[in-house]
Amino acid sequence: MTYQVSVFLENRLGRLEKVTALLREAQINIRSIHLNHTANDWGILNLVVSRPELACEKLNASGMSAALREIVVLTMDDKPGGLDVLLKAIAGAGVSFTNAYGRIVNEGGSAFFMVDVQDIPEARSRLAGAGLEIIEDAQVYGS
Repeated sequence: MTYQVSVFLENRLGRLEKVTALLREAQINIRSIHLNHTANDWGILNLVVSRPELACEKLNASGMSAALREIVVLTMDDKPGGLDVLLKAIAGAGVSFTNAYGRIVNEGGSAFFMVDVQDIPEARSRLAGAGLEIIEDAQVYGS
């Protein structure tokens, strides 16, 4: 299972750096980052990191509010139209997502598209049935 670490983060100077410093100290590599502003100067920070369980534990121990959420990671071509082709295939599989973000794996080669869905087992089944490649944890997290 692939997890993102979601952190409820106050939008104030130094808050994001507190997260990155803690992860650096724990030797946890950030593989992908997505920060959304919500309301009243708060936001949600979604991270894909090399060791998500440890990251969540360390963040919570430091007084931050962090949670693990399972996600599905798909591969796509890193070329113009690559995301469009993937999104059409996801829609064709009947899968709707609530949150998504991407990262280049190798420029001009492939990229990862991380999707947050309500029903992970159903989404995995539908996406695999549509012939989409679901990326394994080790590849997502890296070394």
